Amino acid sequence: MPILNRARRPDLPGTIPDGSASRMNQVWPAVIALAAVIVFIVFLVLAGLPMALAMALTTLVAGAILVTLVTGTAWLTGLRRLAPQLRGRH
Repeated sequence: MPILNRARRPDLPGTIPDGSASRMNQVWPAVIALAAVIVFIVFLVLAGLPMALAMALTTLVAGAILVTLVTGTAWLTGLRRLAPQLRGRH
């Protein structure tokens, strides 16, 4: 069974039905944007506009990298937990 079709099979343990995204998927972009705005304001007051823009952009990139790493780690951990159950079905 291909791993890509895992989420479309509700009979497998640990799968999420389609259309039920977790709230964390909706919260992460807002948290990253809020952090970037806070960093922008702080650096605008302390250092000026060019530094504020650079640091806000850096915050957005770092936040996106962090979300990617956390999501990938969670996905791989879930696959490792699911793998023994899938091997027993064949």
